[in-house]
Amino acid sequence: MLSTTNINNLSLTNRLIAISRKQFTGSLNVVASSTDKWSLYFFRGRIVWGCSGQYSRRQLRQHIIRYQVKINPINLDPFQINNNHNCWVYQLLCSLLQEQQITREQFDNIIKSIVLEVLFDILQQENQRQINYQIEPNTKKNILHWPIVLIDTKSILKKAVENWCNWSNSGLTHLSPNLGIVLYKPEQFQAQISPTLYNKLGKLINSQRSLRDIASKIKSDQFRLAKFLLPHIQKGLIKLRKLPDIPVMFPHLQKTNPQLYKQRECSQEKKNQPLIACIDDSLIVCHQMKQIVTANSLDFVGINSSVQAIITLIERKPDLIFLDLIMPIANGYEICAQIRRISALKETPVIILTSSNRLINRVRATMVGCSDYLIKPIREKQVLEIVNKYVTSSSCLPQKPMSDTLALQFS
Repeated sequence: MLSTTNINNLSLTNRLIAISRKQFTGSLNVVASSTDKWSLYFFRGRIVWGCSGQYSRRQLRQHIIRYQVKINPINLDPFQINNNHNCWVYQLLCSLLQEQQITREQFDNIIKSIVLEVLFDILQQENQRQINYQIEPNTKKNILHWPIVLIDTKSILKKAVENWCNWSNSGLTHLSPNLGIVLYKPEQFQAQISPTLYNKLGKLINSQRSLRDIASKIKSDQFRLAKFLLPHIQKGLIKLRKLPDIPVMFPHLQKTNPQLYKQRECSQEKKNQPLIACIDDSLIVCHQMKQIVTANSLDFVGINSSVQAIITLIERKPDLIFLDLIMPIANGYEICAQIRRISALKETPVIILTSSNRLINRVRATMVGCSDYLIKPIREKQVLEIVNKYVTSSSCLPQKPMSDTLALQFS
């Protein structure tokens, strides 16, 4: 059993080796200052996830750009608003993977790259100041009980140590890749590099981008970029500054899609409308369903926890329930069976949501009392057909359906 006492006074390297050897499940929280904080999550000694408490949104944007992820901006909305906990990026990536908006290769690459950066940042801070470590065994049903990627702790630690050694041996010890790069003397800088390179870098070196931001944008290794910029930093042509995290992932969405943000307020003002519930552990699915439902003058309640589902349904008494089939702790079959045992809900239409169209699943869902079946990914037309069939007497199909193919472009 790994405890706080038996890893006291150990470096990060020795702590992670101990965690791997003991097959520890839980988290390692690292604090260097009031703003410099990180968390690493483990399942049986292997790394599941790592996050930065200071640059989580900026870091996610870097990797979306680097790995050329194109996603529907609607799917980012709930995560842009509710992203105060350490695992919100991981949950977003899991939701995108579940909804097939990123590939498994992209998912694996992003997770491993972020963990590698977190380890690098901790190693850098460990060599500059006193760091506090706190280990917390996992006692809750959370991401550690259903890990998607298990990273070999020793292997990725070895890579992080190699990266840090190369960085420090090149005279970059005090240059954090999270620092902002500001072009202080553009004319002199331009005179010392080729026109092609200046055109590539000149506009990117501003007060809003960090070294990692720029490296992601030009698809370069941050080590190579830092080595190139170091002489110019030493000459005072380029200056460094500390950057905050970006306040919102993609603020331009509020300008290009204002209706997405108004619907939330409008839906709260509508009274006595049919209430549609969606029980799905994917925040993306719930949010997509909410956009469809509220845009058509109906009320909506989203439930992401299967444990809280029945309690919320009894309190809200919806007119129609969309229910995901595959969820942790309690699946759709079990929840549907519970719904049918509650007198206030036993006549409420329950629509099973699933990506599988197998006959055996349909038969089993019918046996526990489901009313209908809807195949993922969800589409507005199919959702509204279900709503018209079971709730409304007149058609609520919009004249101009929302696009299913919105793609996000980065500047």
